[in-house]
Formats: sequence, structure tokens, C-alpha cells
Amino acid sequence: MKVSDIMITRDLVTVSNNESVGEAMSRMRETGVHQVPVLSGKRYLGMLSYREILRRRSIFPASKVETVMIKTPKLTPGENVNSAIRLFRESGVPAIPVVQGGLLVGLLSRTDILKNISSIVGAGKIKVSEIMTDDPITAREDENLDQAMEKIRGLDETEIPVTDGNGRLTGMLRIEELSGDAIMSSKVGHGRRDWDSNPEKNDVKVASMMSHPMSVKPTASLEELASTMVSNRLHAVPVVDGSDRIVGVTDVFDIINAIDVGRSRAGILVQVSGLGPYDDDLYDIIYFEAGKFLGKLGKISGAKSGTFNIHVAKYHSEGRIKYSVRTKLFAGSLKMSVSDYDWNFGKCIAKIFETYENLLKKEKAKQ
Repeated sequence: MKVSDIMITRDLVTVSNNESVGEAMSRMRETGVHQVPVLSGKRYLGMLSYREILRRRSIFPASKVETVMIKTPKLTPGENVNSAIRLFRESGVPAIPVVQGGLLVGLLSRTDILKNISSIVGAGKIKVSEIMTDDPITAREDENLDQAMEKIRGLDETEIPVTDGNGRLTGMLRIEELSGDAIMSSKVGHGRRDWDSNPEKNDVKVASMMSHPMSVKPTASLEELASTMVSNRLHAVPVVDGSDRIVGVTDVFDIINAIDVGRSRAGILVQVSGLGPYDDDLYDIIYFEAGKFLGKLGKISGAKSGTFNIHVAKYHSEGRIKYSVRTKLFAGSLKMSVSDYDWNFGKCIAKIFETYENLLKKEKAKQ
């Protein structure tokens, strides 16, 4: 299957590099698109996304799109879809432009992969329980909107499940509802709006802005999960038990990582999210410990390629920072996840890799 077989070519939502961020955000909210190609004429320049805007925390709505857009990899129409999936894994971007001669001819998103997943992989063989994160972060109905916003930023996602006081799923809080209101409302009475310091939002509760909940059971297949995501325009889906209590969460990237695309580039791709541009020391710790662990991984399991996802969340308490780290390993038939937390980041990371090593040794002993 070629990229040209499943890419979108008609009714593409695009923005000009000279448009304002406020205008672009209005169009994104109206169309429900979370990332749009930025063009100069028909020539592709970059991508504008909700995720990048949220990372900025504050922004001038009158800023030009070209000051906020990000550079992305590109595809050509004739490339194989499996190659595109590998590129999604390596880049972490949600959509990749399809370019020919420098001109935009289409767009391939992770959603397009989900729509065609039955033609790409035997999705019925993989269960949600195999790829889900089993200690999900959620927002509570009675939380303030700013608290939920911080959680969404930390997750680097586009929506978050909402629960009641008993851990039951009651709704979904979607990123476009937050970021759209945060930026577009700044037209009135404000030349600049910093969402974090906006006092008007402090009394807004999550329950007043959440939408109807969607979920899957742990026994659902990858194909069923993909269908739920596509039909409800979700990027993350909560996993619930028979009492609607959340027991996990899974996202688009989990599906992308679970797809068998044949022979991959040798080596384990380490992907880190949740850290900022000034967290060099934390990145150093992660890659140092990851290097030691990955050297043992091949010897223990025989895995030669795959992805290792590491997400870091910081919580401030009593003048200190507590770190919560969630990880997932996809390497051949291996699909494992380990999470931990500690005041000491290095200790937390070391414990996670030690846990993986012990789990892998137990699996090997069973064989």
C-alpha cells in the first residue's frame, strides 16, 4: 500500500505563513483539525499545531503563524505506508505533509492509518490490555480548568478523561475547547492573554466544559479501538471495567507502535515527552540509564529494534518537585509498561529500568 492510496488530497485545511495565530486557531476550531500545514502560496513551510501552542503557554493572537509553526519530516506519494508508519514513530508528529517538487499535494495523519488499519495489520489479534497504560492520569469533575490544563500539557495529549469522586468515567475534556477559548477570548480587552495567569478561569470547573465520554474494554481489539478513535475524533481513549471505572488509557501512538511493519531500523528508538527545553540534566539521566538498560535488553530478550517511550510529569509540593515517570517498551513481541515516582529523578529512572530487567528475566525463565 502506498501513501497516495490513503492520504488526504481534497478539502485540506491549510493556513498562510502570514496569517495571525488567532485567525488560524479559529479555523482549526471550526474544522476540528488539530494541526494544519503552513503554506507560502502552494509551497509547504511547516505545521501549526495545538500542541505547540499549548507548550508556549502564552502567545500574542496577532503573532504570525510562521513564528509558531514547527518543521516536520515529509513524505512523497509513492512511498510505502510501512515507511510512513516508521516515520510517525521516529518523529512523534501527528501528521506528515506529502510533498512533490516542494509543493503540498496531500496530508497523511495518524488517523488515516487508523482508518485503514484492517488493511495494514491483523489488528484483531492484539488486545487493548496489551498496549494500554494501566495507571492513567485523569481530571476530576470538580477540578479547576487550570489544573486540568496543566495535566494535559504534562501528558502532551489532546484530551484527558474526566472522573467522579469514585474513579468512574464521566466525560472527556478536549484540548480544542481549552486552547480555543484561551486564545480567541483574548481579542476582547487584552493585547496578550497568558492562560496560566488568567484569573477569570479560576472558577471554571472541568464538569462545565467536558463532553460525553467514550471508552473501550480491556478485551477490545486494536481494530475496535481504532474505530472508536476515528468515529469519535479522539486521540486518547480511556479503558474501563464493567463498572465504568477507569483501569487504563491508550492513545494513537500506542496503536502506531503496535503495528508490525516488518523489518525496522536496528536499535531501540527512545522517545521522551513531558520535559522542557531547560531540563538538560534530566535528559542526561534518562539517556545514560537507557543506554545501560538497552545494552542488556538485547542479551536478555534478543530484541534488536523497537521503541521505548518515556513520559515525565512534575508535581510541585512543599517547595519540592516530585517526578512521575511512565514508560512503554515495544520491541518485537515485547509490549511492556512500567511506571514509578520519586522525589529523586535519577532514583526513579533507575528503579524503572531495574523493574524492566527483572520482568524480562522472569519472562525468559518461563521460556
